[in-house]
Amino acid sequence: MENETIHSTDREPRSSRGISVVVPLFNEKGSLEELHGRLSAVLTSLAQPYEIIFVDDGSTDGSLEMIEKICSRDPHCRRIRFRRNFGKSAALHAGFKRTQYDIVFSMDADLQDVPEELPRMLEKIDLGYDLISSWKRNRQDPWTKLWASRWFNWFTCMATGVRIHDINSGFKCYRRQVIEEINVYGDMHRYIPVLASYRGFNVGEIQVRHERRRYGKSKYGPGRYLGGFFDLLTVIMLTRYNRKPLHVFGILGIMLFTSGFLIDGYLSIGWMFQHWIGDRPLLMLGLLLMIVGVQFIFFGLIAEMIAFSSVDRDDYAIVLDTTSPSEKR
Repeated sequence: MENETIHSTDREPRSSRGISVVVPLFNEKGSLEELHGRLSAVLTSLAQPYEIIFVDDGSTDGSLEMIEKICSRDPHCRRIRFRRNFGKSAALHAGFKRTQYDIVFSMDADLQDVPEELPRMLEKIDLGYDLISSWKRNRQDPWTKLWASRWFNWFTCMATGVRIHDINSGFKCYRRQVIEEINVYGDMHRYIPVLASYRGFNVGEIQVRHERRRYGKSKYGPGRYLGGFFDLLTVIMLTRYNRKPLHVFGILGIMLFTSGFLIDGYLSIGWMFQHWIGDRPLLMLGLLLMIVGVQFIFFGLIAEMIAFSSVDRDDYAIVLDTTSPSEKR
């Protein structure tokens, strides 16, 4: 197969009425034919213009050849292929950039996401939501994955305040404004509802069917949850504290400094009553906590100066502006 590079993303005018479906995949050859058939049947029944964008994230099992066959006989299908495996966030970002319709779906290619649920998600978003996330209440996965996912979702909801049962689900429906405002990178795809909620979009969810995996194998291991935790910290910093980092570092610094001060204060009182403290480990611990606490406060101040000097966009989203050009500030 000859090399093929597509640099331009210019196609038909964007934001026209219709449905775009972005399908990121990595080594999912076995499910692609059935996925395309079921997905095409559902989209055709909706009687709207549609497109299906397959994003091959460096597959090595022949998935690309299968996509080529599908696209050659179905003009609604397009394809993107990566030179190597760059990850799901990169695949979604590339697919989102090349969509042309006002409603965008994302779904996995393993057929655990049920294509027949698209109309119900579309009805839900027509009620006024900007993003609908699927809730696989009866997940057909091993119990180890189920419990890890439930704990992860619960912790994420508590930490971010976004009340979604299955925040990591890849089966979602978006209005175009959402994907245009949110930059998906790293492994941030799992936190798109959090980022969207922070930008003021109306986020909802709907229960959907979930099928047992019949093709291929899962691409996720235990390391996914450790990486997800670090990504969660990043999301919290980017949403709640990106313009006020001192609120994080300052609070931690004050807590550490106060703890160290109380420890050394306690030892100092003992010294006043002739209790020798020079050989007590608590003395070193108290001093260390106070030093680290002061450093955290200074880190926060430096971060504040960096955040102030690197503002490159407004930290708000406007949906209506009726001011005249002379009145805008």
